[in-house]
Amino acid sequence: MAPPPPAAARFPFWTEEKLRIADTDQNGHINNGAIGVFCEAGRAEVMHEVAGPPEARPVRMAVARVEIDYLREIHYPGRVRIGTAVARIGRTSITVEQGLYLDGACFATSRAVMVMLDRETRQPTELPEALLAGFTALAPREG
Repeated sequence: MAPPPPAAARFPFWTEEKLRIADTDQNGHINNGAIGVFCEAGRAEVMHEVAGPPEARPVRMAVARVEIDYLREIHYPGRVRIGTAVARIGRTSITVEQGLYLDGACFATSRAVMVMLDRETRQPTELPEALLAGFTALAPREG
């Protein structure tokens, strides 16, 4: 049996995306590809908040893994709220956890591993100290 969806209070960082008619598929619900885009948008806003614009960051960041669990279908129109937390901080990567909500109900969850890359060599590199505090502040909230 699948665990219950996370409570919205778990996520310290929030962003919002608008559902578009173009996000629907032949079944009349929002396509799984669009849900992946919502997750990406939430991750991108977190990275911008903590590390600034891509051209000013001390490292590049790349997605190494993404998992999405689709909990229920959703339909156009509406606004999706994307809650994000940094669930794990490693030496060269972070794990981002997300909950996607429509009208207060969680319809999908995601986990993604983001790897820090050296700007010149494009090889994995240690998480800069300058980013550590920002990612640490986004730890999941319990309760």
